[in-house]
Amino acid sequence: MNFSSFIGLLGGIYVMYAAMHAATTDLRFFLQPEGLLIVIGGTAAAASIGFPLSEVLALVKVFVMRVLGRHKVDFQGTISQLLELNKKASLGVSALNEVLPAIKNEFLREAVSLVVTGVLTEAEVRNALEQRIKTIEARFMHEANMFRAIGRFPPAFGLLATTLGMIALLQKIGQPESEKLIGPAMSIGLVGTLYGIALANLVFLPIAENLTGRTEEEIALRRLIVEGAVLLKKQVNPVTMRESLNSFLLPKDRVVRKAAA
Repeated sequence: MNFSSFIGLLGGIYVMYAAMHAATTDLRFFLQPEGLLIVIGGTAAAASIGFPLSEVLALVKVFVMRVLGRHKVDFQGTISQLLELNKKASLGVSALNEVLPAIKNEFLREAVSLVVTGVLTEAEVRNALEQRIKTIEARFMHEANMFRAIGRFPPAFGLLATTLGMIALLQKIGQPESEKLIGPAMSIGLVGTLYGIALANLVFLPIAENLTGRTEEEIALRRLIVEGAVLLKKQVNPVTMRESLNSFLLPKDRVVRKAAA
């Protein structure tokens, strides 16, 4: 599990609880079924209109797998693995067939498979892998952009809930002792706006930013793998490979000679 995202989610819930508790000791005041229905139901309806329903439902899996799931982009480990593969390739590129099943990173395994076939040139290996990167990046960014787009809906529907509450309030003006109803009715009406703002800024938009950042990291790792695959194809010496791949990292993160040995 990704504890950072999980702790952030719990932290957001606690902040909301603490703020509501400070506003009133009776938290049941914030449980307004009408406001929840308009905000959540309206957001779900708008999302279903804007995107295929299957994609909207799939976002639950995306949230669990990519946001809450364990996530670590291991640049140093990948470089070290490529250096080991380069050492193995010194016996002949076909020798990499023996280690293919042991490669856990799916994209790295695909890249090495293209090298092992011996059919593609260096340029063709690079072009094939770059196209796969574009496909993966487009899919990942589409998921992030869906969360970002859906995040625009809750505040609008929260405002809609508040507007309906204000309309109901205005109908009572002029009735006996209506001045006593204005304050409570306005506070109830504004709860819908609270729901919308909280849902957008504590759920959808943070998830979108999380997925965008993860996508950038994963694409950077895949570009490193592409360069490593081309260098495997060229069968360069280990020092050349290590220094070329280290160029993708900041100085403090680079694989040093001792670690690569």
